[in-house]
Amino acid sequence: GIGFGIGVDRALLSLETEGKTFGDERRVDVYGVALGEDASRAMAVLVGKLRNAGISSDMSYGGRGLKGAMKGADRAGARFALVLGESELEAGEVQLKDLTAHEQHAVALDDVVAQLQARLS
Repeated sequence: GIGFGIGVDRALLSLETEGKTFGDERRVDVYGVALGEDASRAMAVLVGKLRNAGISSDMSYGGRGLKGAMKGADRAGARFALVLGESELEAGEVQLKDLTAHEQHAVALDDVVAQLQARLS
């Protein structure tokens, strides 16, 4: 056997001294919830745009319902959720939910990245 020891307590003290934290609660800033097959494809494209803009984001997979997907957003520690169903897709908009302020409003799909950049800065 091969052993390895770094001294976990010393490593944590070093992180603290450098002002670093361990185990950040928030893994993503934005969590996408798609309801329907076409909405899932559109959400995957939107999540890609968010990532390219430097916004940490993820989405629900596997065709979960709204309640299960929102639990996923909560587990991911997301600050915002984007809800996109077939009706929103047809209207060219997405529901933007602020999960800390408990507010929700519709945003045009073309404006989502700019809106989130402004809210996250």
